[in-house]
Amino acid sequence: MNGLIRVLSFVSLVGCWLALPALAQQVGVTSVAVGEPRGTPPAQSERILRVGIDVAANERIVTRANDRAHLVFLDGSALTIGPDSDLVIDRFVYDPDRKVGDLAMSASRGVFRFVGGAISKKSAVTITTPGASIGIRGGIMTIAIGSDGSAIVTFLYGQSLTVTGHGGTSVATRAGSQILVPYNGPPQPPIVLPPGALQNFLTVFEQLIGGPGTGPGDSALANALLTALNSSLGPQGPGVNAWFNYLQGSASQAISTTNATQRPLGNPPSMGGGPPPSNPNTGGPGNNNNNN
Repeated sequence: MNGLIRVLSFVSLVGCWLALPALAQQVGVTSVAVGEPRGTPPAQSERILRVGIDVAANERIVTRANDRAHLVFLDGSALTIGPDSDLVIDRFVYDPDRKVGDLAMSASRGVFRFVGGAISKKSAVTITTPGASIGIRGGIMTIAIGSDGSAIVTFLYGQSLTVTGHGGTSVATRAGSQILVPYNGPPQPPIVLPPGALQNFLTVFEQLIGGPGTGPGDSALANALLTALNSSLGPQGPGVNAWFNYLQGSASQAISTTNATQRPLGNPPSMGGGPPPSNPNTGGPGNNNNNN
């Protein structure tokens, strides 16, 4: 009888253990939280990400208009998630002894800044957006994704940034490069922004991601910029050359960080007829472009 009781007790314990949700793999920690950014680990309930809260593999992180979060991964990588963003940490594997691993995420909307840690020094960290897959080696990048899935990817530092989608690939190796991703086409060739234009863009980006001058029009700012991008790259638009001139002209324009509803970078290129002209600084639009 005692033996039967022990067997039944063991079976009950195993049953209880199997009924519990699997413990999520910790991949990093929330180091800064503003508002109430929310995370949902796999097979667990949604929770508010406060400072010191661990984040897990396969966790979905969502922010609203007044939220933002800064995550630090176990390999030293850092990710800032701006307002109105939606991201999933798809995969994280890291060997601290060999300092190698794999980090992959997917983002459907929002603004992000990524700073590479140990993993990105030996292999590309990838972020998948609705229109493209973005890989970065050993560096820093920003991503702004519009409501239609288009994106602006800016390479600020590192070995290389590769954007692939819709049958095309664009590679940036020079700091200050920007790759434009239309919502329904391949990534455009990288453009190296003039210093003034780059600084103005970063000023706007800091506003979008929740820096000084944040206001209720932040999402509208991002979507206005991306709408202008798609207009310039469309079949009837003036194309990359006009967009490049547009960015160059912004170098002499002041950007207000206190008026969140102001259109960023002045006025977008006007619609024009005919096919998009080539960009003399990048060899023209097309596939497999780089700015070596």
